[in-house]
Amino acid sequence: MRIAPESVAFTILLGVLAALPALSIDISAPTLVLLPRALQTSSYVAGLTLSLFMGGFALGQLVGGRSSDRAGRRPILLTGLVSYSVASVACALSPTGFALVISRLGQGVGAGACSVLSFAMVQDLFEGEAARTKRSYVTVIFGVVPMLAPALGSWLSGLAGWRAIYGLLALAGSCLSVVTWHGVAESRGTRLKTSAPADAAVKVRLRDDPEFVGLTLANAFSYGGIFAYIAGSPIVIIGHMKLSSTVFVAVFASTAAALTAGAWVSARLSRQGFRASVVLDASLGIAAAATLTLAAACLAGVTSGVILVPLLLVVMFARGTIAPNFQHLAIERRREQAGAASAAVGVSQLLSGALASAAVAVLLPAYGATAVAAPMALLAVAALVQWHWIKRNVRA
Repeated sequence: MRIAPESVAFTILLGVLAALPALSIDISAPTLVLLPRALQTSSYVAGLTLSLFMGGFALGQLVGGRSSDRAGRRPILLTGLVSYSVASVACALSPTGFALVISRLGQGVGAGACSVLSFAMVQDLFEGEAARTKRSYVTVIFGVVPMLAPALGSWLSGLAGWRAIYGLLALAGSCLSVVTWHGVAESRGTRLKTSAPADAAVKVRLRDDPEFVGLTLANAFSYGGIFAYIAGSPIVIIGHMKLSSTVFVAVFASTAAALTAGAWVSARLSRQGFRASVVLDASLGIAAAATLTLAAACLAGVTSGVILVPLLLVVMFARGTIAPNFQHLAIERRREQAGAASAAVGVSQLLSGALASAAVAVLLPAYGATAVAAPMALLAVAALVQWHWIKRNVRA
């Protein structure tokens, strides 16, 4: 029995597929400190299990997105899920650190293909405000993962060991494969047969479409600012502010909840007829103002959580409204190439996040909390400027 695309069940399925990479990273994070002793390897190799997963994630998006534009979404999605499940089993059975690293690379490729196709399928099946609303609700499901996965991973590794986590991921991938096989029909071409391209830009390459590139860059800048927080917050909160790991988990969960709330509000605003440009104008402005205030506070030596945490919550809420609207505007204009367009948006986010986290790592020893807040502010302002530069040419 096929799952109706308009149903809540389909939205949840797309959200889980989109969240597979985040789930795979967050649930396994507590095991990184266990791997060197468990597999008689080094901390460097343990770290590579994350780095190689991220590399596979990027590769999976590029290959999966472009391949699905030619072969269809369903076969590539099933291939990605099967690959993810097999790689997860290999992770659980890995006898050495090297074997685990290679298995994590394969797991990342499968997860990346699934993630990018969830967004491409939204564009296949929905149009205009309906697509923007659906994408926002998918982001809501996606945002729940960072709140639950680390605690689940910590509990499961303590109960049954680190291998049990990869066993659970293999089970999740297998269940998703069965659900997809029985419940998901091919979406590629569903609307293209009856809907003409919205813009002549669909006939040119992605990189030759200045509006698509501009929207993708603005979204990547915004994402990079959030990743600067993700990369630096553990060291700042636990190392510099001398707060407990419990406090850090609570702060991280709160900011993830704010991101999810922002995505939900974005969906409600879309259903009520608010244009994407209106939402982006407000959200990008709020994010820039909040990050600039955060950076000013850190420069002034203010490290009180009473002041900093509310600002972080505002920034994350704004990102929750920003992400689905930028993704919608970028992918909607290239709906005949939704797979490749989704991949470009996703990979650009990863690159921006990687550069932001590298900058934070370099600046942290000398500048503390400012090393996190300053890149956040710089990238938030860059996203705002880029949006105002490009929006006059974008139908939003």
